[in-house]
Amino acid sequence: MSRSRKIHRLSSPDTDERRAQRLLFRHLRDDTDAERGRMTRRVRELQLLLAMDPVEFEQLIARLMAAMGMKVELTARSRDGGVDVRGVDTDPFRGGNVIVQVKRYRDTVTPSAVRDLYGTLQHDRAATKAVLVTTSRFGPSSHQFVAGKPIALINGAELVGLLKHHGFHEVFAPARHDGAGAGGAGGAGAGGAGAGGEDALPEVAVAAEPARLLLHWSGEQEYDIAALVCRGNRALSDEHLVFYNNGATPDGSVRLVTGYGDANACLMVDFDALPADADRLVIVAAADTGNHPAATMAGFAGPALILEPGADQAPAVMHLADGAGANTAMRLGRFDRDSAGDWDFTPALAGYPGGLHQAVVAYGLEVDDA
Repeated sequence: MSRSRKIHRLSSPDTDERRAQRLLFRHLRDDTDAERGRMTRRVRELQLLLAMDPVEFEQLIARLMAAMGMKVELTARSRDGGVDVRGVDTDPFRGGNVIVQVKRYRDTVTPSAVRDLYGTLQHDRAATKAVLVTTSRFGPSSHQFVAGKPIALINGAELVGLLKHHGFHEVFAPARHDGAGAGGAGGAGAGGAGAGGEDALPEVAVAAEPARLLLHWSGEQEYDIAALVCRGNRALSDEHLVFYNNGATPDGSVRLVTGYGDANACLMVDFDALPADADRLVIVAAADTGNHPAATMAGFAGPALILEPGADQAPAVMHLADGAGANTAMRLGRFDRDSAGDWDFTPALAGYPGGLHQAVVAYGLEVDDA
């Protein structure tokens, strides 16, 4: 894909969006007590990983890799050379030799740690890929550094999702019993002095985490989520379209996440790290017509977009309109940056019979049909 100078702006998007809001969408609303409990549980899940013994945590990562179909070997701690786990993926298409380093951190992993692991990969004759796993997070510079390199970064939220997806629910069983110290109407401030007592776990500063945009829908059909980082109604560049063939923006401010909890799809968005010249983030859902040529948006039923910000804010639920059989993609809404630098969500329905291809063209990108 490349930037197109031949595509005009949408003729009257504001009118369409207002009509869609009136007819098809509910207003943005505060989340329920159940959603607040879900956020509290997510924090405690990260706390449980932080509380693990370092060796036990490495063994958990090795077990996860084995559950994903890999042949796994834990390295000797005295001579690991920066490698905690080695794995061999025997899949004939995506397979290879993987080296993994785990960091049970509370604070953001420094870019130097990411560069050091890449150096280890370059000097390891057997390895074809490196993975850095942490209980915390990575900054935009780290994501920018690994772009185009055979190295993957998995943060704490993504790790929790992968563990649950592969059946490690017992690891998080204590988080299902939140008690007085983990939630309730009194908030997090006084929790440590409540019933948690000696079982209380250290706090995790998740407020600095990028926001999570979780997309839920009912039914068996598969749909893809995509995001366009824009200035007005024009995408900044083809690299600022995040979808199944481009998992992140160059600066890592918007990323697709797989295997995240019970969500059908997930985007991680660091709104503070979005480019200074961007003032709009557009969210699109699309049918998987590549694998299912007859697929439409008709199965996109009961969709909801959940925004999970930091721990100091409650999640918000945006209830969306069902999809229509006449379309193979639909714009769900957009986040706009105001003059004060704050981002607000606006439901903005638009159907695209031509699928993601048509949606991309509408935002100024040119698609090579070949």
